[in-house]
Amino acid sequence: MLKKLTVFLALSLLICMAAGAQTTVRGQIFLPNGDPPRNPVRFFLTSTDGRVNEYRFTDSNGRFILERLSSGTSYTVTVESDDTSFDTTVLEFIPSYVSTPRIILKPLKVEPAAAPSKYKSDAVEMHESAMKDLEKNNLESAEKKLRKAADIDPTFVAAVNDLGVLLMQKKNYTEAERIFRKALGQDGNSVHSLLNLGITLNHLQRYGDAVEPLRDAISIESGLVAAHVNLGVAYVELDRFLEAEPELMRGVKAGGAEEVPAQLYLGKLYARTGQYTKSITAFEAYLAKAPNSPNAAEVRRVMERMKREMQARN
Repeated sequence: MLKKLTVFLALSLLICMAAGAQTTVRGQIFLPNGDPPRNPVRFFLTSTDGRVNEYRFTDSNGRFILERLSSGTSYTVTVESDDTSFDTTVLEFIPSYVSTPRIILKPLKVEPAAAPSKYKSDAVEMHESAMKDLEKNNLESAEKKLRKAADIDPTFVAAVNDLGVLLMQKKNYTEAERIFRKALGQDGNSVHSLLNLGITLNHLQRYGDAVEPLRDAISIESGLVAAHVNLGVAYVELDRFLEAEPELMRGVKAGGAEEVPAQLYLGKLYARTGQYTKSITAFEAYLAKAPNSPNAAEVRRVMERMKREMQARN
């Protein structure tokens, strides 16, 4: 009896130790198209035992390290939508079962409320199926279904716009432009289609063409920060600096994902207008948030050149 009791106590002790054991989890967050992000991503970490309830950040490639987690406790990672490229994404995991969580962000989409009766039911069903494919990161299947939904009912703007977003994520900007214009042909006040068309035209370096849809989007929804920032980008490239600065400042004040391109283009604006001190400050803010971005080395070279020129003046 004593031997059995000793064994029981030993097993109980091992179970308690395992439940309270601490471990380190290394994971990574990916964009909806499977690429790692180019800037740090903020996420909210909670635990079922209530001991963890805080925001954390990844590095500029989406990688994160979570130390001193209880191996048997359930944790939840929540990445809130940036309102431009991905939707709110949630992952629950237990470290003892998942030591390297891989989180693929959900693509941003326009949620079709209970499908309006004016849309053909086949198109609505095809669109809903495509959204499920996107959640699973099955881009090819989603694209086929979105194309079919748009063909079945060209007036179903949500499906047409989502197809354009998917093409934009695949960097097929030429066709994305055509799709967004098709959506706007059905609903000229679709704020998402106006915004996405403007962003697409910026990618195509047709900055003059991008101004109108972005201004139209702002006239419909004045608080749409992404539209303000992308309008500022277009203005900088068009040398319309006085108009660009207040648009970009909207992104800086809002913070979040839109602050990164806003700081970059403020740096370019001030550099081109000879305001080197302001330019360096903006570039430093950009590099603080995106130290490993592809253009980081070039930005640092521009900063050093401006510093040398400032010293020479003195």
